[in-house]
Amino acid sequence: MASIKKTSLKDIARTAGVSTALVSFVLNGKGKEYRINEETADRILEIAREMNYQPNQAAKSLRSGRTKTIGLVVSDISNPFFSQLARVLEDEAAKRGYTVFFGSSDESVDKMERVLNSLINKGVDGLIIVPCENSEKSIAALVNNKFPIVLFDRYFSGINVSYVALNNYSAAYDATKYLLDVGYKSPGIVAYDINLIHMKERIRGYKSAMEDYGKKRSINVSYLRNDTPQKSADKILPKMIETGTDAFLFATNMISLACLYAIKNMDHDLSSSIGLVGFDGSPAFDFFNPPVSYVKQPIEVLVHKALQILIDVIADGNTVQSVLAESEFVINKYMDLKE
Repeated sequence: MASIKKTSLKDIARTAGVSTALVSFVLNGKGKEYRINEETADRILEIAREMNYQPNQAAKSLRSGRTKTIGLVVSDISNPFFSQLARVLEDEAAKRGYTVFFGSSDESVDKMERVLNSLINKGVDGLIIVPCENSEKSIAALVNNKFPIVLFDRYFSGINVSYVALNNYSAAYDATKYLLDVGYKSPGIVAYDINLIHMKERIRGYKSAMEDYGKKRSINVSYLRNDTPQKSADKILPKMIETGTDAFLFATNMISLACLYAIKNMDHDLSSSIGLVGFDGSPAFDFFNPPVSYVKQPIEVLVHKALQILIDVIADGNTVQSVLAESEFVINKYMDLKE
């Protein structure tokens, strides 16, 4: 196969009848700064387009010290929330001239460190990280080395680092309040048994709402195993119902799906009267009876904030910003049958 010759600045300069330096100034957006005639600048740009000129990104990186790439490390790329995060981030980053490299930790500190090291070795300018449990030391090391990072969805209060997350306390409080307002007497929450801030805040929000409604004695927090959620749900949900739980708040979308399978196998008359609220929507919610309302996270807002903060951190290593975004509660129109 014949090789395709790459167009150089010299090729454009030769065709335009100007110097290579002048071409470089125009293509780097410095035409006005160096008072280059507008007609000449337009002719150079047109010739560059006709000759399909592609800038040498490696050379640009050496001059600027930047690669215009960022890394995203999520806990599980198969989780619909994180796959949506990756999709939106890729689009938003492209608008700002950045390329995104992706990695998944699978909730393992060792794998997270390998992925982080790989992305850093690729020369990314910064990282957006969904940290996994027990990864404080890894995050602190990046902060201490002044590497630009922004934590997403989860954060560590003891580390002075930028983060963007949902106001999980408020979201869980409002979801629990809704279940109580429509007539359920004893809602319970199903969570993962992990020591991460987003999970703890959702449980705290649930407990606060129950206490504020005089339901402290009815608080019921049950935990699924992160590695075997389906088996855990099959065992735990019937026990919760036996102890009087008449509605469920599922702390993540993956928990929702595991629990919906368990409820599907229960007695129809019993399962149809249960109140259900999840975190993040799922197409499966539209086909399930009883209907499922859910906490909708503003993914576009979260991504936009995280990307802007990361760019600020890249430009000024001293920048530390934190954002807690508010959620929207999506009420399924059949949810109020309990009223």
